[in-house]
Amino acid sequence: MKKKFFNSFLIVSMLLGGCSNYKELNQVSIVVAIGIDYLPKEKKYHVITQIFNPSAIATTTQSGSQSVPVIALDEKGRTILEAVRNVSKKGSRQNIYSHVALIVIGETLAKERSLNYIFDVFERDSKVRVNIPVIIARNKSVGEIMNNITSLDKISAKSIVGKIKNTSALLGENQETLMRQAISAISSSGREPVINGVSIENESESSETLENANKVTSSYDKINGTGIFRDGKLVGWLDGPPAKSIQIIDNLIKETNVQIPCNKKEFDSMELTRVKSMTEIKIKDNIPIINIKIKSIGHIDEVFCNANFDKAKTLNKYEKSAENVIKQSMEKGISEVKKFGGDAFGFGEKLYMVNPKIYKKYEGNWNDTFKKAKVTVSVDVQINNVGMRRKSYPY
Repeated sequence: MKKKFFNSFLIVSMLLGGCSNYKELNQVSIVVAIGIDYLPKEKKYHVITQIFNPSAIATTTQSGSQSVPVIALDEKGRTILEAVRNVSKKGSRQNIYSHVALIVIGETLAKERSLNYIFDVFERDSKVRVNIPVIIARNKSVGEIMNNITSLDKISAKSIVGKIKNTSALLGENQETLMRQAISAISSSGREPVINGVSIENESESSETLENANKVTSSYDKINGTGIFRDGKLVGWLDGPPAKSIQIIDNLIKETNVQIPCNKKEFDSMELTRVKSMTEIKIKDNIPIINIKIKSIGHIDEVFCNANFDKAKTLNKYEKSAENVIKQSMEKGISEVKKFGGDAFGFGEKLYMVNPKIYKKYEGNWNDTFKKAKVTVSVDVQINNVGMRRKSYPY
């Protein structure tokens, strides 16, 4: 009897009791993106919080009229949190950060202030998840990148995240970098973080208005290059096909393609899948000796030169050409990163995994040791598909 009474009392208490931190939806603002930059002259951080505008959906549903999908509030502070709290002067509702989908870092901040301390505030605060993408505003201010209203995805954070996923799956020059991955790389002495850049194309006075979304040739954000870091600071950019070298070495390529010169004027195209690499590293006379072996499956997907793929010698020719193109691109990418001096490939981590005792000798100045590395690249491409047509069009 006592047990039944206790159970009944517990249920009634749960039904009648409330949550102490309960808030009505019309009392909060949902932050979808955060932008952070540094103002050297003022020695302050500039923080932009992009807030979802629920009235944009309500007005569209009720009357067919449109409102801007997001609202941007910005403030300055000696610390990031001071700037965030200063935003409260401009907002009538308490910000909720659990739905943040993107962190935008200013190029000035990335170059002048080490990211080692920037992510500290996010990792300490449980209100913000650390499994969200991070990008760098390249050649543009953080505000310009965040507040550009595009046609398909009017919320720029959603647009940028979608483009990163799209280009990483199809092109392979960029890979989504989550905050926790950047933190892990910063915490490692044998790897530097790599963070994608984003810029704006066709920018105009109406880029931050709904008018931009109604244009055929509207302004749009574009994934632009891979940021290379050393000691937490941005030291340069890796652009184009050489940027694939990072993804290939880390075995992150889903699919990509290469353009193969078939004569002095034309190029043929080959799709690459199952791109796998193996890295061997050792130290000889205080110099890292790195051997990279790459294997891939090739598919001919576009031909501009007369070629008969019924012949084995034609396939062999295309395989060799693809191998040379990939090798040259890899060597260029590795060479450029070595000039910047930051180990974006994680060769130090790979050395630690196979020989931690040797790595410990170079741990304190691994980036300088990496700049001296001698790297050899070997590539093996096997063509197993030439498409529906064996012979190209005669011309």
